[in-house]
Amino acid sequence: MEHNQMTRICVVGAGPSGLTTIKTLLAAGLEVDCYELSPHIGGHWVIDNPSGRSSAYRSLRTNTTKRMSRFSDYEMPEDWDEFPSFDKVREWLEAYVDRFDFRKHIQTSTEIISAVPRPGGGWQVTLRAGDEAPVVRTYDAVIAASGSYWDPQQPAFTGRFNGDILHAQTYRDPHTPVDTSGANTIVCGIGNTGCEIACEISKSNAATVYLSARSGTWIMPKLVNGVAATKNLPMAHPTDPVPPELSRLPEAEREQKLTEQASETIRQTYGAQMKEFEMLGLPRAPHHPLLKRPSISQDLMDQMVSGRIHAKPDIDRLDGDHVIFTGGESVRADIIICATGYKLSYPYLSQDIANTQDNDLSLFCGIVSPAYHDLFFIGVSRPTGAFWPIAEAQAKFVAAILTKTYTLPPAAEIRQRAGPMLNRVAMNPVLYGLALREELERGRTRKRATS
Repeated sequence: MEHNQMTRICVVGAGPSGLTTIKTLLAAGLEVDCYELSPHIGGHWVIDNPSGRSSAYRSLRTNTTKRMSRFSDYEMPEDWDEFPSFDKVREWLEAYVDRFDFRKHIQTSTEIISAVPRPGGGWQVTLRAGDEAPVVRTYDAVIAASGSYWDPQQPAFTGRFNGDILHAQTYRDPHTPVDTSGANTIVCGIGNTGCEIACEISKSNAATVYLSARSGTWIMPKLVNGVAATKNLPMAHPTDPVPPELSRLPEAEREQKLTEQASETIRQTYGAQMKEFEMLGLPRAPHHPLLKRPSISQDLMDQMVSGRIHAKPDIDRLDGDHVIFTGGESVRADIIICATGYKLSYPYLSQDIANTQDNDLSLFCGIVSPAYHDLFFIGVSRPTGAFWPIAEAQAKFVAAILTKTYTLPPAAEIRQRAGPMLNRVAMNPVLYGLALREELERGRTRKRATS
């Protein structure tokens, strides 16, 4: 692929990852078309999105501070709350598009039906705008930025239930889409969403709230003494400097060292609280706090101590008006809300192109398909921090490939170095950003050697 003004890129999705990708590629002189299924930009942050793929609820706020969540060249207003609400995030994204004037490159209400590699490189993309007939367009590269929080992972319960079962994706407030007033409600899952929904309905008029957890995880507050727990945290944004004693280490060693340091700090700070959660009935959290991504909840401890939320183990089976948990305890229930996560899904790519059967993708540098070097994935990450600035760093990496200022390593090395992203433990945004910059420098060296 020769870089010139006619290099055409297809970006799928106009959520935060897609938007920073469009802006970055345009700044690099590339021709970009973005297709968004919804009538609106903003993705997950557009409540009641007509696409049916938004999981936003009315009390949703970011779990990372506005400083951690910002793009490198566009911050959130200083007078906004430390953890902006969903509508403020959408407002910020709309302003970002207008500030850098790239709305004309986004075609909304358009479905990508398929993206198929062409012999010799490039992609054949079939799309449908609204109710119009499908059309086919060709592109030099495809960038999948369509997100990983839209295809609900619903548990396959055994038995029959007389009440309502819904996934958290459809939850909007304690009264929508089902009214929890006076209802015995079970929330399955102790991730961020499960904790937040359980707390919200426990403060409403629900009769009883049960929080069902299959396994333990570390739970930390957003605020400590009224201040964001991460407000002054070093190495919170990919643009933050890396201490020399870490940057000099090989990539794997520095990640291990930082993870060990962070884990020890978490254990010392929140270890006593986790013992209290265990006494209240939640499963024991792993010794390693970053074995999986911790959950953030400001109110869960208070709601459990007050008796408004009752911890229960995993659901074993359903029996009419009752739910039986592992261990045999049975409770009467009216509603089950499954905050059980999402499947990684790219319906426009075949499984032999994007194999997501393990709910993950194996990618070079977390971005490049090891089989198709003109297929890129943006935003496939669950870091210990915000992933929007990570998406920006990934977009810059892609821009370097597409403008030929960086040369990929040989195909065999790409395959050897490819690895999973969503199940990667304790991915630090700053160390990941450093690793991308180091790989960019290696790629520039490869380019000079072959010029």
